[in-house]
Amino acid sequence: MQRTRRELIAGATALAGLAAVPPAWAGRLLQSDPRLGPGRFADSVASGDPSPTEISLWSRLTTDRPRSGARVIVARDPGLRDVVATAIVPTGAAMGHCLKTRIGGLEPGTVYHYAWESGDDVSPVGRTRTANPADSRERISLAVNSCQNFDEGYFTGHTHAAAQPLHDLVLFTGDYTYETDGGAGTDRADPIDSNDIGSYREKLRLYRTDAGLRELHRLHPCAHIWDDHEVANDYTDNAPAPSPLQRAAAYRASFEWLPRMTFPEDRFRIYKPLPLGRTVEVLTLDERQYRIGPGDRDDQRYRPFLGRTQLDWLKDRLARAQAAGTTWKVLANQHPVEPLSPANQTGAQDDEWEGFQAERRELLTFIRDAGIKGVVFVTGDIHVFIASELSPGFGPAERSVAVDYVCGSITSNGDIAGEPPEADLEPGVRAFNPYVKQFENRVRGYGALDLTDERLVTEYRSGPIDRPDAEVKVIERFTQQAGEAVFDRESNPRQRAGQARVAARAAREAGQIERVRRKRSRRARRRRASVAAAQRS
Repeated sequence: MQRTRRELIAGATALAGLAAVPPAWAGRLLQSDPRLGPGRFADSVASGDPSPTEISLWSRLTTDRPRSGARVIVARDPGLRDVVATAIVPTGAAMGHCLKTRIGGLEPGTVYHYAWESGDDVSPVGRTRTANPADSRERISLAVNSCQNFDEGYFTGHTHAAAQPLHDLVLFTGDYTYETDGGAGTDRADPIDSNDIGSYREKLRLYRTDAGLRELHRLHPCAHIWDDHEVANDYTDNAPAPSPLQRAAAYRASFEWLPRMTFPEDRFRIYKPLPLGRTVEVLTLDERQYRIGPGDRDDQRYRPFLGRTQLDWLKDRLARAQAAGTTWKVLANQHPVEPLSPANQTGAQDDEWEGFQAERRELLTFIRDAGIKGVVFVTGDIHVFIASELSPGFGPAERSVAVDYVCGSITSNGDIAGEPPEADLEPGVRAFNPYVKQFENRVRGYGALDLTDERLVTEYRSGPIDRPDAEVKVIERFTQQAGEAVFDRESNPRQRAGQARVAARAAREAGQIERVRRKRSRRARRRRASVAAAQRS
């Protein structure tokens, strides 16, 4: 008996139990269509940027043909029987054979399943969810991650996050890839040094071989913001490298490989709103493309970090969300907002918000003066778990107006001291920075936020990265009440240590931090000197 396309896809799904690879015979299901080129879906599937009625879907064809195409099927059930939408999407070598489309006409707050088919293959079956309707007060689940360096270990945090109940959104907050090669002679070797469109594409393809990352993309909708390593370390607008051509190549590859669509008027814009009902509005930021740097924490003059256009947009979105009664405004943010170094350490944190203090003060002052409640930064970049309460001047008598949850790193080392992290640095950091309420540099993982109209619970989850099946546990938990810009730290065994022990440890580690900051200061001065020399030439 000859089976129909839909029956064979359903059979493949049933046999695989939503596994990432359907049976080989599923490729025989396809109806002949000249728009469906040959090719296999070796890079799995992904979804992202949900709205109440739309979702972006992604895959990629492995094919030698210069032009090809595939059909995407969207259904209410994992067997793909109750089909609600289909679309044929062209692709080709000019776009790295990536497939991407925006599916509309969907129901708000609804789980959908989808798959792609080519002339000779069927993709894994993906799962996604549209955003809640605009007036929804339902609970929202977010996962937050950053800094996934392939050659430093397995993406254990992604494996754990993928296995959780469906997240409303997974936020990648920067350093999705690292541009340099590394790990030679290991099973996580990365031989690719990226500097052009071909090598940036190959880098992304390598990272997608990690099973945890593939499953996270397959099973949960995501949103992504870049930081520096998607292009080159600590790059700014006026550094001698990377060139505008190299930056454009990296941005282009990023857009090709992720389930997000371009803005017609600004093809590389990534800052945007993602409303998830009245409980949460997520605002994704871009702290690389519009800055004029390098920054300087000792120079109080205004210099763009977000840039005037993006900063004004952010203020407007915050004000609109507050007026609409949105409880939580979650800012997907690349860099820690809070200062993390002694005041006398010139050059430290120049690449972060601390190096652009005038713009930071303007934003936090606006949040205070406009009465914006429920502002939560979720942050990556520095490979450390941190929880801080933010005020415009970070003075001891100032009222907190927002919080910053820095959600660690997936694999990248927490090398605060320039060495493998061995010491518990929290007491020393908190001695210098009283607005920092938690600091953990020794472990890797991700953050998970559970948000309701009444409260936010943030968990930091961590596990070993030396094997893909390692156990992941909750290491910290914070509870924050709606309308407040402070939180309670629930899991803190170190706070039970004797005060004398804490003080002694703080004194030792304060000296260690000062040495680190001096090293970073020298590095920052050399970087500024290099920029100045390049400009003179």
